[in-house]
Amino acid sequence: MGHDKSRSSVSVGTVDWSDPRLDSLLQKADGWRLDNRNGPPPQEVQIHVTSGWMASSVISKPALVVSRDEQTMVLVTRFPVSPGEHVRVDSQHEDGTHTVWGWMVEGREGYRVEDREHGLFLNWLRIA
Repeated sequence: MGHDKSRSSVSVGTVDWSDPRLDSLLQKADGWRLDNRNGPPPQEVQIHVTSGWMASSVISKPALVVSRDEQTMVLVTRFPVSPGEHVRVDSQHEDGTHTVWGWMVEGREGYRVEDREHGLFLNWLRIA
């Protein structure tokens, strides 16, 4: 069920598509890519996913951190990680290995064409 635009009470007025100022503005925006992966460049990390009761098995694989704040880290992987899994993230820095612990709160297959071509998954880790 979509929004019926013909009944919209919002009017943007008339648009003169031949206006050179509009054309100039549209050319500036040409090639822009809008997504939520902005900020610092992705950082390569090693993640350790603890599966099973009492850490019966640990899967260690590479991942990329594409976003991070005080509470959440967004990881890109080539495999799905189930919500609720406990995860350790190791990253290399000049002063040694830094470790972050957390649990997956959400994961999904990437929506972008490049994500699907490379079999990438986005995973939201709640930092402990």
